[in-house]
Amino acid sequence: MKTMMMAATALLALTGAAFADGDMSNAYGHTVRVTGGDASFDATFSEDGSYSDTRGVTGSWSLGEQLCISAATETGVQESCGPWNPDLAVGDSWTTEGWATDGAVITVEILAAE
Repeated sequence: MKTMMMAATALLALTGAAFADGDMSNAYGHTVRVTGGDASFDATFSEDGSYSDTRGVTGSWSLGEQLCISAATETGVQESCGPWNPDLAVGDSWTTEGWATDGAVITVEILAAE
């Protein structure tokens, strides 16, 4: 659960400012499923830089050298940054340790829009 919270916080950082110099077009209009251990959530990244997920988290994202998500929480604005794979296609998944400070692996998968 701690790993999932770290991944979630990291993904919150993805919701910072507007679209920067990176490419998130593979996520637009699709669901991005994030899984760590036994927990998962689905996220949506919009072209206007907005972010939301199935945990009720909303905020903004920006992409430069890393994907950063920013979201308002009970303790203030949380920002997390980590890698994004612009080559993922619908149905593809990718694993990374880049979102967790403890080296935990998360899986990121792009699902077709429903």
